[in-house]
Amino acid sequence: MAGIVVQEVEKTFGKVKALDRVSLEVGDGEFVVLLGPSGCGKTTLLRVVAGLEETDRGRVIIAERDVTRLPPRQRGIAMVFQNYAVFPHMTVFENVAFGLRMQRVPEPEITRRVQRMAELVHIGELLDRFPAQLSGGQRQRVAMARALAVEPDVLLMDEPLSNLDALLRLEMRAELKKLLSELETTTIYVTHDQVEALSLADRIAVMEAGRIVQVGTPMQIYHEPANTFVGRFIGSPPMNFLLVRLTPPGPDGVRQAEDTGLAAPAGFASDEILLGIRPEDLEVVQTGPGTAAGGGESPETGPRLAGCRVSVVEPLGSHQLVTVEWKGQPLKVTAPVDMHLAPGDTVGLAPKTARVRWMDPVSGNAVGGAAGNAVA
Repeated sequence: MAGIVVQEVEKTFGKVKALDRVSLEVGDGEFVVLLGPSGCGKTTLLRVVAGLEETDRGRVIIAERDVTRLPPRQRGIAMVFQNYAVFPHMTVFENVAFGLRMQRVPEPEITRRVQRMAELVHIGELLDRFPAQLSGGQRQRVAMARALAVEPDVLLMDEPLSNLDALLRLEMRAELKKLLSELETTTIYVTHDQVEALSLADRIAVMEAGRIVQVGTPMQIYHEPANTFVGRFIGSPPMNFLLVRLTPPGPDGVRQAEDTGLAAPAGFASDEILLGIRPEDLEVVQTGPGTAAGGGESPETGPRLAGCRVSVVEPLGSHQLVTVEWKGQPLKVTAPVDMHLAPGDTVGLAPKTARVRWMDPVSGNAVGGAAGNAVA
């Protein structure tokens, strides 16, 4: 078993608390991505797991061993860094073989493992070349092959694709996901790129200000964010949040968000609530000049926000990104490319009710439960 358990870890640099009682479990063979903005603590957490930083408090357990005070070489890990760190004076073969030679692996086994890893990452024909003769993507593959050749219990990756151009990142993401799935290596991967996180991870741990605020599958994180930070950080464009007033309870005790036709979560006491909805979960309903400005319900579209004024239309090839204003609040919505929309038009928006996310406007936390593990 090569699972990882991080228990109540704290780390402070001077007056800055980089990690604030962080706990995380990574299953054997699982691919977990640490995602968050710069300075949130994700690289510090990775370095703590690697043994490159000592904890002020808490424990790190790898493969059921407490490794909190062990040096990196005794933790059964391998790391791939953002800057590749390949040795320029060594051939590709010798770079990949470096860790195996440090472990005093017999020469025939070194040759076997190097060739196997080289084929897996598609550099088999480059073994006699030097790094200066390789592209950036090829050098990154060398770094990955070197890390994987030692057959580590755990692979730690710190933004390994960030130095590559967009097209190469797309290619390497697909190759990396396929490779690690085949090898079943327990992996923690650090990135600030939400697309990488969503496409690669079995689970994502979203970090903010030294804490993990939500852990869940990519679709849980995307569709059911634990708070407004996660909703705004994940997604391009991000989730819309509209401040709406709640009606007094009806005869059935249900309160509604004014002018939306949507029932608010039961038991929410405040008079205002945030309505969260992704741009692709809003249907644009074109309306005639006689359409009422308030909310309502149409037999064709269900509950809707009416009286939305179009301010910007951005054609993006497969769809249009439309910015509208509803009661002075801006929001983004996607629309079909064949729908004719222009600034100044008035439209209605019909949200997919199953995709509506309610948030407390004071705390920013989800109301009515969160998918995944929301951390207070």
